[in-house]
Amino acid sequence: MTFSTETVRWLVTVALGIYSWFIGRQAASAAELLDLRTRITTLEADMKQVPSQQQLHALALNVSDLRGSVEAMGQRIDPLVRVMDRIETHLLNKKD
Repeated sequence: MTFSTETVRWLVTVALGIYSWFIGRQAASAAELLDLRTRITTLEADMKQVPSQQQLHALALNVSDLRGSVEAMGQRIDPLVRVMDRIETHLLNKKD
């Protein structure tokens, strides 16, 4: 009788160990699943703010247009700078 009681006790202990291991593994999987869901939700929210390829192309065209406009303004300002330099030189060298 003692042998069978010890055997049953051992089997119950092993069964409880296996059950607790299985439950602990499921809990870890649930935590990992929650973490993955959070990360995916964050990633989706971030991706909604990323511009599309068409928007990036339009932006590149606008930047290139602006670059051309700035270069054209620079070419128009260069003669004015030379005139101002001449006026400054004249005023500095003027003797009253």
